[in-house]
Amino acid sequence: MKAIHVNRLDNVATALEPLRKGDMVLETKLAEDIRRGHKFATADIPKGMPIIKYAAHIGLAGCDIKAGEWVHVHNLEGERGRGDTDHAVRAIQQGVHEQPTIAHSAEKYQLRGYRRADGSFGFRNHILVLPSVHCANKVAERIANTVLYSDAERTRETSVVYVTHPHGCSELAYDAAQTKRVFVGTGANPNVYGVLVVGLGCEGVPAQAVAQEIQRLVPYKKVAYLTIQESGGVEKSVAQGVRLVREMLAEALLAKKSEGSLADVVLGTECGGSDSFSGLSANPSLGVASDIVIGQGGSVILAETTELIGAEHILAERAANPAVRQAVLDTVQGFEQAVIEAHADIRGANPSPGNIEGGLSSIEEKSLGCIYKAGNQPVLAVKGYAEQISGKGLTLMNTPGNDIEQLSGMVAGGCNICVFTTGRGTPTGSPVTPTIKMASNSAVFDTMRDAIDLNAGTVLEGKKSLQEAGEEILEFIAAVSQGTFTRAEMNGQNDFSIWRLATTV
Repeated sequence: MKAIHVNRLDNVATALEPLRKGDMVLETKLAEDIRRGHKFATADIPKGMPIIKYAAHIGLAGCDIKAGEWVHVHNLEGERGRGDTDHAVRAIQQGVHEQPTIAHSAEKYQLRGYRRADGSFGFRNHILVLPSVHCANKVAERIANTVLYSDAERTRETSVVYVTHPHGCSELAYDAAQTKRVFVGTGANPNVYGVLVVGLGCEGVPAQAVAQEIQRLVPYKKVAYLTIQESGGVEKSVAQGVRLVREMLAEALLAKKSEGSLADVVLGTECGGSDSFSGLSANPSLGVASDIVIGQGGSVILAETTELIGAEHILAERAANPAVRQAVLDTVQGFEQAVIEAHADIRGANPSPGNIEGGLSSIEEKSLGCIYKAGNQPVLAVKGYAEQISGKGLTLMNTPGNDIEQLSGMVAGGCNICVFTTGRGTPTGSPVTPTIKMASNSAVFDTMRDAIDLNAGTVLEGKKSLQEAGEEILEFIAAVSQGTFTRAEMNGQNDFSIWRLATTV
């Protein structure tokens, strides 16, 4: 198969390999060379008419496009996120043309992890050293590394992790509240056994307040804090912190693993460094896994709100009730309105230059492929950034599309395992939550083997079905629970960043 026509209503197709001018592909004679991953018209599309992929609008023809011509940013005008042309969200009427099929599996996946006192389930059992302000970053890093490079006993699953970041002070009140919520949620994550919060002593998000809120939320955890000013400087703070972390680590090593199932999973879904194959292979494969997790009693998070613009009508159709439906529409369209008020075309920021190089032409095209990763189960709830995931089933979390800000928000919300699909390749990973990387194509998987765990390129090559690729994800999740390390863990990725809502003051 040289190209794929996703839906019978589409008027473009995607090249699965480089195609030459004059080739007959999908009963269409190509008018020019088409790069792998890029689109060509399968019918004449007059100027101003919708360009359709995934049975939905991905933009309008900027000029008359003939069948067989290349379709990309040079002749496709996105309709959404257009602050350069619009003053408000465009009202585009389009329906959902097919009933979604929910994936199932008779396989019962056996997990082993760390059962917490509140019933939550950790794939890991780490001690987290968390600076409450960027001024404390280096001290937190030194505390963690002093223990890691000492003779302190630890295992791969029970060790010391830390983050650094540019947050925690000079923030307006609502930004400071969001920063604190992320710190607290990260410390409360079930993959964390204990937390040391390190502050300077005069910051806007105080270490003591963060530690107290973590303790309130998860009273069974070991939580401590120190401030550099009260401890008497850097060296004394490092010494005090090392002592506290070593004590927590010794206790954490006594924790025993117990049995679990997919009902214990809070699966974070993410796609980053996407290409046009992401929505054809990796994301729908992850969607199969998401459906099965929910079908067996677990939870799934769909985030990246900017990458839902143009696909919100599909999610709204799957809403569990009218209130959730309205929340879906308000969340996506509200984010788009903020983009429009920046008076710029969203393209270049999202999809990014790399996304565009990989064949994506508009935010709508990216979004329509993006939503596949959460499967086809009903949307049961809509949550704010980093809010705790409190129910089973599929939850939409309002986050930016930025990979690390989104990942940090999901982890703070309780995500205990993440699957991250990529078409261009990325090493990103959370220090707290194991992050499984899946490539959308074999070329990226082969090139970045040290950063990527699984390959959905086998779907494009006809070697595996989407169902089989989805089940491969679940098998890897089970292996991670048994102690297998993800590539991101092997590489020591400790990516962490918080969605800022306002300028630093």
